[in-house]
Amino acid sequence: MPDEVKPDPKQATTQDAELAAEGMASGKEQTPNVDVNADYEASKQYSVSDIDRPKQQKNSKE
Repeated sequence: MPDEVKPDPKQATTQDAELAAEGMASGKEQTPNVDVNADYEASKQYSVSDIDRPKQQKNSKE
């Protein structure tokens, strides 16, 4: 389920961020869709170094 982004120009740390937030708040720009679950599942596809693998997986490769 995508999360809704609620831009707040007052929380912007740069002028670019403030302008983008104002544009999104006024409807001139689209707000991004953020799907945390889909992003998490996609992140599982990245390669993992041997040192980060659980010990059981390391032994099964040998």
